[in-house]
Amino acid sequence: MSKRTSSRAFWYLLVAGCVAGVWYLLAYLLVASHDPLATSKLPYPHLIVERAVDFWPTIAAATWATLSRALLGLALGGSLGIVFAVLLAQARWIEVSVMPYILVAQMIPMLALVPILQAITRRDDLTRLAIAALITFFSVALATLRGLKTPHRLAWDLLGSYGAGRFKGLRYLQLPSSLPFLFSGLRIAAPLSLVGAVIVDLLGANTGLGYLMLSALTFGPEQATMLWVAMIVTLVLGLLLARAVTLVERVVSPWQLAFRSEADR
Repeated sequence: MSKRTSSRAFWYLLVAGCVAGVWYLLAYLLVASHDPLATSKLPYPHLIVERAVDFWPTIAAATWATLSRALLGLALGGSLGIVFAVLLAQARWIEVSVMPYILVAQMIPMLALVPILQAITRRDDLTRLAIAALITFFSVALATLRGLKTPHRLAWDLLGSYGAGRFKGLRYLQLPSSLPFLFSGLRIAAPLSLVGAVIVDLLGANTGLGYLMLSALTFGPEQATMLWVAMIVTLVLGLLLARAVTLVERVVSPWQLAFRSEADR
């Protein structure tokens, strides 16, 4: 393990320890205030861990139901977003004609869209996939389109001097230039796709992390720890998804300045 990695791990653990310490302090102060619902409003972290251990099969099944569709939606929406961005980048008139509709569609509230999709598909897993794909599509399409438009005119002139056509320009100039923008969009879309899947769970699904949250709220304060377990699992998964996108970006485009070692700069 390198010195830089060790230092980063140390700071991660230090911040996590500080958060846990503050959490315990706030939970203790809430209990000391003689609030009868103190343990349900802010349970001690070890109680949340105990609930997660005791009910891990249920939590694992709910996590997979939400995460699997979010990942499929991320892959589907990302692929469609890239293709759509390439099509828009081919001509200015196409972009001007279509972009307003993309922006309007992006403004549709998910809370209103989820019941409509559930009524159409009649399947929770398809609704999760569709919502995750829509969220990803907008972020990736807009970010990739911006990246495709970044190459300077001089770069196009240089390719033209070698007889390169539009297809080679797209392959050797536009797509490589768009990769940082593409992965920026994916980093935003990855956690949001998971949140979209959880929203579907909250609005009437029979499985998933959102279903666990809703069940915990429905069955009273004694189930509050399960609510916190589901929320923490969602947060951790969102962070892991964003980190996974960064790792993939490092493999696909290691030439970026941010990924070079100090010796290479």
